[in-house]
Amino acid sequence: MDKITIYQFTDPTCVWCWGNEPLIRALDFLYGDKIELEYIMGGLVEDITTLFNIDGTKEQVIRQANSLIYENWMKASQRHGMPISTQPLSLYTEQYLSSFPQNIAYEAAKRLDRQKANHMLRRMREATFLEGKRTSQMNVLIELATEVGLSAAEFIEQYTSGDAQADFMLDRMKCRRNGITGFPSYMATSELTSIILGGYQRLSTLHTVIARLSGGKIKPRRPGPSLSNVKTFIKRYKRVFPAEIEVAFALDRAKTDLMIDTLLKEGSVTVENIGNGIQLIYNQRHQTIRNKKERLSNK
Repeated sequence: MDKITIYQFTDPTCVWCWGNEPLIRALDFLYGDKIELEYIMGGLVEDITTLFNIDGTKEQVIRQANSLIYENWMKASQRHGMPISTQPLSLYTEQYLSSFPQNIAYEAAKRLDRQKANHMLRRMREATFLEGKRTSQMNVLIELATEVGLSAAEFIEQYTSGDAQADFMLDRMKCRRNGITGFPSYMATSELTSIILGGYQRLSTLHTVIARLSGGKIKPRRPGPSLSNVKTFIKRYKRVFPAEIEVAFALDRAKTDLMIDTLLKEGSVTVENIGNGIQLIYNQRHQTIRNKKERLSNK
């Protein structure tokens, strides 16, 4: 059976790509190794001073652009449900005018380890949208690379050699060749054909596309929305947001909140306020104590 590959045309600083993270995690959780998930870097912002039609000094243009982008982020967050930092945005400065460094950083990480590069992409998104970090700065990128297990020296070498930048330019050409004009966009491919989906997508659409490309042979797991399954989901990804549970288990927000309350009461997860939302963290210590008690009671 041919494997299906899902490509996301993306940028680490695209708010709607951040909003589609629940889709990406749901595909990984429900399909596992039945499909491949890949990323093609598109480069959202080449120069922030030319992105909007704003008059004024360079400093004023950048300040107003940051403000307009942040306003868009908050509106998007209200629609897609992924949280956004409540701190004023300062992602772009006179020294850091572009999102290209984040794209090149992904390519550098990918040259070292594809899986760790994907983890780094997720961390770049979290650092950008939740932690207020200027993720175009080299020291921040090195910090994130080492967080996901990459060697700082090897990452710097790949980033500065020119090869990662060349890979990024090739990715941008792939975007143009496939008619991609906005992020996220998707391309689902099998050995014989491909389907392009423009814009933010729903999980149901990807289910339909995967079924069509595989002739119905590739099917998702159907884990019921039980406490045990939701707990497994949180344990797997360590740091989870309510919107991700909603998408993976086809729940509405009220049912998701009820599940979260139950998991909190039993101590399976901890909850932290972050930006305009919350994050759920798996409580490994609680589970270890619980397992120990169960072993003792069975003796």
